[in-house]
Amino acid sequence: MEKMSLNLPEDLSLLVKEVLGSPHRRMVVFAGLNKEKLAANLVKEYVKLKGSNIELLYAADGFGEKSTYKIFKEKLGNFENLKIFPVLYEDSEKILGLTFDLLILDLTEQLKPNDLGRLVEVVRGGGLIILLTPKIEEWEKTVTRFQRRLIIHPYTEKNVKHRFIKRLIKKLLTHEGIWVFEDNKILNGKPLTKKFFIQPKPTIPSKPRFPLKLYEVAKTQDQVNALLGFEKLILKGLGKNVLLITANRGRGKSAVLGLGAAGIVYVLGQRKKAVVRITAPNFSSIKTVVEFAEKALKILGVEVEKVDFKGLTVTIKSKLGIIDCTSPGKILRRKADVVLVDEAAGIPVPILFRILKNFRRIVYSSTIHGYEGSGRGFRLRFLKALKNEAKLNLYEVEMETPIRYGVEDPVEKWLYDTLLLNAEPVELSQEEITQTKPENCIYETPNLDFWFTEGEEELKHFFGIYVLAHYRNRPDDLAILGDAPHHHAKILKLPNKKIVVSVHLAEEGNMLDEDIKAVIEGANPPGNIIPNCIVRYYQPYKYFAKLKGLRIVRIAVHPQMEDKGFGSHILQKICSEAESLGYDWVGSGFGVTHQLLNFWVKNGFIPVYMSPAKNIVSGEYSVFVVKPLTKKAWKLVERLSLEFRLRLIEALFDTYFDLEPKTAQLLLYNFPETHKTLIEFSKTQFSRIQAYVKGLITYEAASDTIKNLVKIHFLSSGYARLKLQPQIESALIAKCLQGKSWDKTAILSGLKPTTIKSVLRETVKEMFKHYEEKETIKLY
Repeated sequence: MEKMSLNLPEDLSLLVKEVLGSPHRRMVVFAGLNKEKLAANLVKEYVKLKGSNIELLYAADGFGEKSTYKIFKEKLGNFENLKIFPVLYEDSEKILGLTFDLLILDLTEQLKPNDLGRLVEVVRGGGLIILLTPKIEEWEKTVTRFQRRLIIHPYTEKNVKHRFIKRLIKKLLTHEGIWVFEDNKILNGKPLTKKFFIQPKPTIPSKPRFPLKLYEVAKTQDQVNALLGFEKLILKGLGKNVLLITANRGRGKSAVLGLGAAGIVYVLGQRKKAVVRITAPNFSSIKTVVEFAEKALKILGVEVEKVDFKGLTVTIKSKLGIIDCTSPGKILRRKADVVLVDEAAGIPVPILFRILKNFRRIVYSSTIHGYEGSGRGFRLRFLKALKNEAKLNLYEVEMETPIRYGVEDPVEKWLYDTLLLNAEPVELSQEEITQTKPENCIYETPNLDFWFTEGEEELKHFFGIYVLAHYRNRPDDLAILGDAPHHHAKILKLPNKKIVVSVHLAEEGNMLDEDIKAVIEGANPPGNIIPNCIVRYYQPYKYFAKLKGLRIVRIAVHPQMEDKGFGSHILQKICSEAESLGYDWVGSGFGVTHQLLNFWVKNGFIPVYMSPAKNIVSGEYSVFVVKPLTKKAWKLVERLSLEFRLRLIEALFDTYFDLEPKTAQLLLYNFPETHKTLIEFSKTQFSRIQAYVKGLITYEAASDTIKNLVKIHFLSSGYARLKLQPQIESALIAKCLQGKSWDKTAILSGLKPTTIKSVLRETVKEMFKHYEEKETIKLY
């Protein structure tokens, strides 16, 4: 593109005049020489023409003496009506919920897509986003701190791909509303016609249940509709009341959640103290919710007392009730009149349904397109599931009108396009859905260089499958796939080339001795997720880290093709290909649920590790599974599996007491290779178990011996292990290894309460005979 000379300050003045008074924003990129001076001149012009108090957010990787920030400040000078708020990228979550007129992003040494997505959206309409970068040609080759964290042995900085930045630059040079200057020359940018929108005033209901003052705070009809939805929550009647709110970013969702929480406390608190609980994947994301709840209560004349935790208000107390923030896992153990689940797309569906089971009035809200998670996938899947629930009153509100800036904002269009926030899977015909078989599909390794430059449609379809598969998609994931030298993509296509399965892979293993030693000593180096875990928790088998493996980072099937064998088919293809390329194993890690674990186990993957604590957001234990491909890998995985089962069995009574027995049963599944475990019984124990199987004494009188027998069962594998039904094994786990009551054991295993004692006695009798014949019981 031909470079045009930049006249100062005339061109900058025209740019500022264009954006001021507009409901939209503009973006300006200063690359190369004099970028700090040009940015300072642009800010000066903005301050001069706007005149009123202006707030500028400056985000950078550091603020040292030689930083671009210091140079910018020197060139800018002092302005009374300009407030500058410097923030490190690592602290950028702290500014969520705040709004600024100007944003400067120093991208000279750091570019983390998550930060880009988070920070660009804090600028209001009529504002400017300014990017400071190296020269374009140099920027394409710069290795950022984010990229350095993607490098593992045997790769070096020379192997880092620069696909994401090339795609980013292309978008900057082609989108409207973005001006790009390099070395005082214009590379891209042209004036846009100002667009004005007359925002109709919201229609406030004449006789609302909430005070009118709350409705007067609402800026859009969407917010009014959401408040009306909150009112319906507290209607008396049978069944549960659920309000589902979805919105794009910047639509005032967080604000209206706060207003609604205050309204509920105000109305219900007239009779007795009301309790509203708020939960979200991250406390920082509900900062605005709490602020508006406090603001609303004060507007209603209610005195409040705040409780802060790590700089964030987490509880608001008043004489009418309490608004309290807690994690998704902990909220299940609390009581509440109403529960608000914000950014629900970032919380696993099983947790959402447990919340539904525990409470009568619930608000689920989520961002449709954003880094918090995919609200669209969440809405389609979760809404369908909710409609199948009996005795449930469901109310829906979709918020579409922007509040921070106007409709069709060019910067929002650029952001969504660049970070694939609006990615969707390809549309499938009914014939394709019903008649296509997995074996007729095409297994491919896509050309990522092509995808990130020319093949954008396939890239969108690839990520779109993750979106609708309820993955919590982050902009960072796009850059990791594009730039990390050890990350790759695999796809399954229909014969007509439509993508129906997306897989993201990472090479792992082949670790250096010094890296293995560092992990043992407590280090947490990037990459090698599964080998690092094995080294840390199974030190005698640290040689596993020397093996070469592939970790499946994410796998998702097109929602319309699920449960038809497509996921299993691509796993078979990946494992066969990996074996032919000399890999020793293929593995994966995930938050464990029975359904998900069953998928991996039925495809030959063996559990080797489970985290000792639940994830604070998902409420799930993390599990690693491995499928060995070579003899040396099989030998190690056999030992790892035995060690894992031994640890799990001993911890079910304590650490994993709340683990579902049917999930534990899958984790302790019958390993294909035969292993016989010996266990010692005293003569007294032996006689008691004999008496129990004959019906002469109760379970309680022989429970210690029965527990030992159950341990033998789950530590044995292959032909040495007695084949039992999953329900029976779940009952053995619940009663004998977790110490649950008979009633609870019946519920958890699915056995009838009236027959569970006799069924268990017959099972123990069969087990006792089998393991005595296998000579696994030794008397002392």
